[in-house]
Amino acid sequence: MTGEPTTQQPAAIRILLVEDDAADARLIGLALAEEADVGFAVTRVASLADALALAGGEPFGAILTDLALPDATGLQTVEAMLAAWPDTPVIVLTGADNRSTGLSAVQLGCQDFLAKSSSDGALLRRSIRHAMERFAVARALKESEARFRALVELSPDAILLCTDTTILFANSAAVTAFAATTAPALLAVEPLRLIAAEDVEMVRQALAVPTHRMECRMRRLDGSTFEAELAFAAVAHQGRPAIQIVLRDITGHKLAEHRSFLARMVFETTSEGIVVTDAANRIVAVNPGFSAVTGYAPEEMLGQNPKRLSSGRNSPEFYAEMWATLYATGHWRGEVWNRRKSGEVYVQRLAVSLIRDAAGRVVNHLGIFSDVTDERIEAESNRWRASYDALTGLPNRTLLSDRLQRDILQAARAQGRIGVLFLDLDDFKPVNDRHGHLAGDKVLIQVARRLQNCVRESDTVARLGGDEFVIVLPEVASARDTGLVAAKILTTLALPITGGDGDDEGDIVIGASIGIALFPGDGRTPEQLLSAADRAMYMAKKQGGRFVFLHPEP
Repeated sequence: MTGEPTTQQPAAIRILLVEDDAADARLIGLALAEEADVGFAVTRVASLADALALAGGEPFGAILTDLALPDATGLQTVEAMLAAWPDTPVIVLTGADNRSTGLSAVQLGCQDFLAKSSSDGALLRRSIRHAMERFAVARALKESEARFRALVELSPDAILLCTDTTILFANSAAVTAFAATTAPALLAVEPLRLIAAEDVEMVRQALAVPTHRMECRMRRLDGSTFEAELAFAAVAHQGRPAIQIVLRDITGHKLAEHRSFLARMVFETTSEGIVVTDAANRIVAVNPGFSAVTGYAPEEMLGQNPKRLSSGRNSPEFYAEMWATLYATGHWRGEVWNRRKSGEVYVQRLAVSLIRDAAGRVVNHLGIFSDVTDERIEAESNRWRASYDALTGLPNRTLLSDRLQRDILQAARAQGRIGVLFLDLDDFKPVNDRHGHLAGDKVLIQVARRLQNCVRESDTVARLGGDEFVIVLPEVASARDTGLVAAKILTTLALPITGGDGDDEGDIVIGASIGIALFPGDGRTPEQLLSAADRAMYMAKKQGGRFVFLHPEP
């Protein structure tokens, strides 16, 4: 190729101009076009709605917005623009007499404000560049502060920021180290009260040195003491002298390389299982807690993939989501079904973190887990007890109300009907009096089974307590169908029930009275329907061993 060499021109700065006045927009465009080195590519919209429609699309270097738009004015415009464009510097354009609004806009988060009447194109271009530079610096600072705060909060070391008389900040590890219930409880304590009495004077003298490292005895809020290594430095906080302290508990571990020793002891002595894998997810280290939970000795697992522990209960999709979250956030927490060496399946509460090198490459995965099978069983048992009758295993009043509410919503959408049967056993008290409560319980259990056999799987049979039962029949075609079910139940319950004891074994014959309410005619909420069926049941009681509709249909 021949000819003069060419140089690539820098890309133009994309500007979003929100201005409904075409003349003002033209003047601003001309002022920006005067730039010689780096051009400005202006996209103009005439309303807030049009500007918001571009949010989330191709980014802009800066936004110039008028405060008086057809669909928004004043600070309302500013708030909407800042919310829609949090990653873009915003400069507001004001009238010559509207300086106070411009200042308010800057206080809300805008980078600058300019009077539209100004004809200084150089000022406009310079303001845009300075706004972009300030915005970039502020964002970098904010991200840096967020990372630092996360580091402090996640640090296993206790970190305090103090004055002579006040604790200004304490991280989570400090709250734990000093046995405080909450961070405010620790902040209310005078710093020197955290030092054991015998070491207070030594620490007081050490604080006279700008930076220092020492060992002393610390005192928790509950009065107990522990050995600690302190590193502190004099710093400034909001223009006032302060002291930053980093401390760790070194009780029983006063060795030259106590930090490595402490980490090793935690790894070796914790009851939780710990597993470390390399970047290819091959196991490089496990602790005794791992062996205690899984049953595998370290030599059986080193070099293996942790999937050897899998029980097969978690789907491939579960693990795909776990790895996606881990690599997106650096951490994952959840519960996994794994299998011990013995073949026993158990629930493992697992926390996985990525370990990166200085270049940001993943070099290890750290997993910490514990066996929570008993906890899971207990939680499931508690959930069951909260929803089911302990004697019969039928849904209780709470679950009945939930299911009835669900059936009502479905019936309302489909313009269908629901039958609610309120059943009370006749002469049940004599059963308890004559045969005993154990026999009475047997009768209730057999009644529950007979009721379930009389209805469809989609129907609900619940026990409210004592000898009261409720049957919910969703999607019934007519009152007659509900009556047929009630008649079937009465016939079934009329059959003798085995429930006698000791000296008087034999069959027990009981009856029942059933009240029937229908949705939507007798009620449109669970409470209304149950109350209506209850009233109908008392009507049936008076008539003796039969079923009665609250409002019979022709």
